[in-house]
Amino acid sequence: MEIVSATPLDMPAMIALLKKSLGESLMPKSEGFFNWKHYENPFGRSMVLLAKENEEVIGLRAFMRWEWMRGGEKVTAVRAVDTATDPSHQGKGIFKKLTLQAVADCKAEGVGIVFNSPNASSRPGYLKMGWKDAGRMPLWLKPGSIIPAKYNEENVNSHLEHFSISKVSELLQSENEFPSSKKFFHTPLSPAYIHWRYSHCPVVKYGAVAAKGSFGIIFRVKKLKAFSELRICEMWSAGPAGEKEMMCALKTVVNKFRPLMVSCAPTPLISGKAGFFGPFQKGPITTIRELHLTQLNDFENFNAWRPSIGSLELF
Repeated sequence: MEIVSATPLDMPAMIALLKKSLGESLMPKSEGFFNWKHYENPFGRSMVLLAKENEEVIGLRAFMRWEWMRGGEKVTAVRAVDTATDPSHQGKGIFKKLTLQAVADCKAEGVGIVFNSPNASSRPGYLKMGWKDAGRMPLWLKPGSIIPAKYNEENVNSHLEHFSISKVSELLQSENEFPSSKKFFHTPLSPAYIHWRYSHCPVVKYGAVAAKGSFGIIFRVKKLKAFSELRICEMWSAGPAGEKEMMCALKTVVNKFRPLMVSCAPTPLISGKAGFFGPFQKGPITTIRELHLTQLNDFENFNAWRPSIGSLELF
């Protein structure tokens, strides 16, 4: 068995392996989706390693590029995401070999940290490979509509037409539209990031409302039993005036979709809490591992780390 970097010629075999190993249940296994996720990312092309035996692709491991910013300080990162092993080759340690090779390659590149939010069955394996438990992602929560609506996908999609993410993306064409924090690490917002992550996302329909130079909200409506949850994926404002306008816009969104509850990750890109309660340790359990960055105190227990819901949700 040999471990090699993926090339465009490997794409058909990679997609076939993903389908064979994982099926189509959660995310689509297609060249278009893979290209969007791993090769169109404004933070850079993913590191994709393959395990091959007799020229056959029997294993895959992808680390997606990311960045965390605090003032002028940038930490380059990778998120350990897609992995697949041919069912007929399980038990050979392919997942571990690919993962540790990706870790070594990223460290040699100077990448700062690797992070992910593995499920309960795979988390012990990551911890054995040197990952650390960073705790549950904190969330702000607040009640939604006084009279919540029953979830109806057709109605949700119809309402989303009034909150076009594409129009908001066109509105936000300058890096200066987005605030930053000098205290907490966060995903650096930019027109390129908004366009890629939300406007062009092939698996989730997002909505947005924004005012140029004032505020922005990017959200999704997710089914919550018989009702819905309004998830704020990104939220920012430019000072108190922008925050007041943002609060009014959020109220409009809540009135339109009538969710049972509203959730948002604590964000340093607004000055207050926008009427939310918390934080509560209700988000996904997140793990981190040092690469070139050897001190992870800021990221442990989210001490000085403020990822948005959009940064950590599965896609």
